[in-house]
Amino acid sequence: MIPENSAGTILIADDTPESLAFMNEALAAAGYTILVAMDGEQAVNIAKMMTPDLILLDAMMPRMDGFEACRALKADSSTNEVPVIFLTGLTDSSDVLKGLESGGVDYLTKPVNLDEMLARVQVHLSTAKRTKSARRALEEMGQPAFACDVNGEILWITQCAEELLQQNDCRLADCQAALKSDLPAWLLRQPERNASKRLGGMESEISVRYLGRPLPGEYLMRFVINEEASARHALQAAFELTEREAQVLFWLSRGKTNQEIAQILEMSPRTVNKHLEPVFRKLGVENRTAAVATALAISGQQ
Repeated sequence: MIPENSAGTILIADDTPESLAFMNEALAAAGYTILVAMDGEQAVNIAKMMTPDLILLDAMMPRMDGFEACRALKADSSTNEVPVIFLTGLTDSSDVLKGLESGGVDYLTKPVNLDEMLARVQVHLSTAKRTKSARRALEEMGQPAFACDVNGEILWITQCAEELLQQNDCRLADCQAALKSDLPAWLLRQPERNASKRLGGMESEISVRYLGRPLPGEYLMRFVINEEASARHALQAAFELTEREAQVLFWLSRGKTNQEIAQILEMSPRTVNKHLEPVFRKLGVENRTAAVATALAISGQQ
């Protein structure tokens, strides 16, 4: 049972008894509750049963090494949000990168410096706590939000966001692929808050709105379903319009003149008129006013 006054629960996984004893003593003295494991497989099993607040994970262990163990932890919904700090005697940058790519948030080089370890642990525990708080607030408000890193990799996503994607026939895996393709270059240009980015390669027209950076390396986003696309699809289905006719009717229903529609759709006003003739016929109306009223009646049902 975890003490109520514990500063947090930390799982230490290391196959070296001396290292375990050293870190256990230091962290326990700082007020943390400690769980220990001697190999990667044991660490994964303990984490699933106890769900620690943070894991110190040795990279090189028998049965299952730290990299494989971290991937297993990140693949499980009960442990994927627990921050993992790698402990490694490996100084090769490729090994450090391998640890971060497997889901680690940081690394400590052995022999571990006590003050550095305590500082890193405190920082990552505070970061994890703020992340949980922000996500919980967004969940309670019913916001279709998510956080990603600079590469577009989803770090967490609200249930509301997942439901919104499902309602628009969009698989989360497809959305993740679109985010990784479209967001990195956009984020590097440092978009302003509330700026939007349309996701390519998706059957549904979905955009993301940039909300800010609550934590270093974390970008807070909100999914936005394109209102124009939703309305156009409804009009197209209701009256058997072509895609171009549906676009013209949509902007007509939004109070745009022929000149304005021509500018938006990059065509001549005369071409707008040519599209309106079959639109009026398919809607069974004779003028713009009646067409607008009919279109708004359909849009209002969406």
